[in-house]
Amino acid sequence: MTGEGTLPPTSASPFEGELARLRAIEESDLAWINRNFWNPEVTRYLTVVWPEPLAGTRAFWERTRTSDGNVALLIETLGGEPLGVCSLDGIQARGRTAELGIWITEPLWNRGYGTDAVRTLCRFGFREMNLHRISLHVYDFNPRGVMVYEKVGFREEGRLRGDQFVDGRHVDVIVMGMLAGELPEP
Repeated sequence: MTGEGTLPPTSASPFEGELARLRAIEESDLAWINRNFWNPEVTRYLTVVWPEPLAGTRAFWERTRTSDGNVALLIETLGGEPLGVCSLDGIQARGRTAELGIWITEPLWNRGYGTDAVRTLCRFGFREMNLHRISLHVYDFNPRGVMVYEKVGFREEGRLRGDQFVDGRHVDVIVMGMLAGELPEP
């Protein structure tokens, strides 16, 4: 019980997980983002395919930081080392929905950062932005991604057969979604 004039205990930042923290992308982050994003092993799992110069990354940053329909955040370790970028895109006020996007720099794969960042971003989207549904698309040849999303609470909702062309062949895109209240707490 709090006495008169005392504040209730503070809660952890909605942008901080167990391993990673999400924060605004700063101009000083753009060179790191451009260098690490355009790794062919990273972009292999994304719908973007042709590298851009730093000016393209700067244009992306300018668009997202002034957009009401997109939130892009840098993912970093709790010690401040950059890990990647995550986003909620196509935010729809009427339906309270958004689509999740994420990438992690290849040297830091398989360490739990992606799972923690996805969980933290979803918690922020549901609790702070009052979203009702978050969806995502993942290639069928990305079982590591599917496993992360399922661990966080996403469910497969459908499949877009032959929707993307990757590595010289058409691949299926798995559509996954999660509703508010379905996010398990760690």
